Amino acid sequence: MNRRTFLKTGAAGLCGLALQGSAAAAARKLQVGVQLWSVRKVCDQDFPGTLRALRTMGYAGVQCGGFFGRTAAELKALFGEVGLAPAGMQMQADKIVKPENLAASVAFAKELGAPCLFVPHFDAPTPDGWKRFGEQMATAAAAFKAAGIRLGYHNHQHEFRDTFDGVCKWEFLYRNTSDDVCQQLDIGHCTLAGADPVYWLSKYPGRIPAVHVKAASTASGAIGSPTDTVNWDAAFAACERAGTEWLVVEAEVRPDALDDVRSSIDFMKSKGRA
Repeated sequence: MNRRTFLKTGAAGLCGLALQGSAAAAARKLQVGVQLWSVRKVCDQDFPGTLRALRTMGYAGVQCGGFFGRTAAELKALFGEVGLAPAGMQMQADKIVKPENLAASVAFAKELGAPCLFVPHFDAPTPDGWKRFGEQMATAAAAFKAAGIRLGYHNHQHEFRDTFDGVCKWEFLYRNTSDDVCQQLDIGHCTLAGADPVYWLSKYPGRIPAVHVKAASTASGAIGSPTDTVNWDAAFAACERAGTEWLVVEAEVRPDALDDVRSSIDFMKSKGRA
């Protein structure tokens, strides 16, 4: 099952802050969550047990990439029992931009208690296709805003590799949509596309409530591994400056094991980020 197919059955982001002191200076400590897509096969085997394991590792919240056969109310209750916050969710574009689906998507996110929802993927070959998507997202964002929820978009690599007259698709989208449409910058995908995540985090302050903390590596899903090329010190600092609230770990290499998400949060702890 590919990611897009999986997400069509359900959804999956975000909000909160704390303060962390350091010997040098006080720094805002962002909340750390995990995208359940990272461990979806483990969740399929034992969803409650997997949530408890994630909480024991130190994760404060989870971002949903699917419902695992639960309603919004059931998910919210289970997260509450385990002690995990609903750190947002994701839904495929057709659940958001098609008018006949919008009300149900808003209602699900509101019942779950998700402060943000992100569309995880979109592409179109022409500028007009992206302009139309930007218009549709702006319309949907107004409906979510009325319910107290932020709507945004999550990148892969083509948004930074592909351009229209020298403007990458990521920037093109945000030039052609409303300010209410926020972002979930996937730091790993951005880096693998040859772009600088620090630049893009700095370009849209206040508009990035969550990021995906993902290794820029096809060999390992654990951030900070020898094959991961992200400069995490710079990226985490840029998240702080941008007003990001959730650092959401996503590991895509081993969905049948907890190893990569455990190694990732251990790395973040070593950096004073979890």
